[in-house]
Amino acid sequence: MESNISNYENLIQEKIMEKGSEGISQQELMKAVGISTRELSIIVKRLIGKKAIIKKTVKENGKSIVKLYAITNSEKQKIYVNMGSIEEIPCFYCKLLSKCNNGAHVNPSSCSKLSEWVLSIV
Repeated sequence: MESNISNYENLIQEKIMEKGSEGISQQELMKAVGISTRELSIIVKRLIGKKAIIKKTVKENGKSIVKLYAITNSEKQKIYVNMGSIEEIPCFYCKLLSKCNNGAHVNPSSCSKLSEWVLSIV
């Protein structure tokens, strides 16, 4: 069954992409591809995990329907991190970092450099 799932994965992704912004329900997709509900569910779960598709609940004719949509590269979530504040932490350039640990002789609780830095940002 694993090989069947792999074979259908690209086909299912293409069918979802063909529908574009209209989306496609799993029932429609199952009929279009001709596989069982179980196999389709496994593939859909994989594609969601790979962030290739998403599930959305939409209203059609007064009914709530779950549809599948392809995620394009422009829709993928982008995370921005400001590294400036991280660079200021004294631990990152401390020569004793490899020896620093809770309960050790060198530890964050007794570090004067870390304490000074924390007090400077408060």
